[in-house]
Amino acid sequence: MDALKTAKMILKQQSEYLADAARTLGKPFSKALNLIEGCEGSVIVLGFGKSGMVGAKIAATLRSAGRPALVLSPLEALHGEMAAVQENDVAVALSSTGESDELMKVVPWLKKKGVSLIAITPSDRSSLARAADVLLQTAMPADSADSVASYSPCLTALAIGDLLGLCLLHGQDLDCARLPEAGPREALYTVADLIATRPSNPTAPENMIIKDALLELTAKGLGAITIVDARGQLSGIITDGDIRRLLQRSQGSLTRLFLTNVDTVMTRNPRRITTGDTVFDALQLMESNAITVLPVVDEQGRPAGMVHLHDLVQMGLLHNETRDAGKRSGAPRGAKNKTQDKTKKSGRGGKKKS
Repeated sequence: MDALKTAKMILKQQSEYLADAARTLGKPFSKALNLIEGCEGSVIVLGFGKSGMVGAKIAATLRSAGRPALVLSPLEALHGEMAAVQENDVAVALSSTGESDELMKVVPWLKKKGVSLIAITPSDRSSLARAADVLLQTAMPADSADSVASYSPCLTALAIGDLLGLCLLHGQDLDCARLPEAGPREALYTVADLIATRPSNPTAPENMIIKDALLELTAKGLGAITIVDARGQLSGIITDGDIRRLLQRSQGSLTRLFLTNVDTVMTRNPRRITTGDTVFDALQLMESNAITVLPVVDEQGRPAGMVHLHDLVQMGLLHNETRDAGKRSGAPRGAKNKTQDKTKKSGRGGKKKS
């Protein structure tokens, strides 16, 4: 038979098996789900050979749903690891025949410990099915080749077993249930690590004139200068983009502009991050507010440094999609937008890309 025709025939056959599983899914599945949902211990997934591999995927799905789940090989269980199973655990046993010698030697130990047993196997007359508290039936092998490969039993076992985890996941607030998508370096490095090698941080008192602040800003080369109040705490920020926009809007003498105090033009109460936060926290804050420079403060609110978007690019931490989105935005550098104007009027800080 042509290989392509064979593949299509097998796929069609398996889709019918899955459709049958959907039609026959009923009270046993609900009971199994209740056992796992009410489990105060761990879900112990047991299987040997191909069934063990399927069990590993089911255990992974259960862990994604927030349930402690582990895979225990029947052979390892018989050689001492059965001691790890506790009476408040729930066991899920998979077998393509329901007669696996290794698995059936473990079942009496599970019963002795009072562990609830969910069996995922084809035949309701098998030894495993008779010993189980709940039976979830899978498809029988279609032919001799299927018996060797255990294709049909394993496919339906994976579908039914994964449904246990997926039903637990369904309806969860996944944004709250999952960790932020921080890479290893993003989650490991703190902001203090990022700014540790920076020589100095440009700061200016509120009564400094713009001319002197501009000289300080240019000398430090960070693209911004933080403004501090009389207590030395962060009160505002001025970026080089702000200076350019001031020059563009200036209708009078530049001398008068340069002699103006910085507190009259700064963005008050800018967004900031602390030295103890992670680099991922800084990245999220900068991306969500479309800012390129982020002041860093210590526990007392005093400026300790700045995180620049270029720092994150150099560390390879900036998401590609964010950079691509920035390229596609089409906004000219230094152009103000409505969001920026609204932010300045509200006094909640945050400098837009300059």
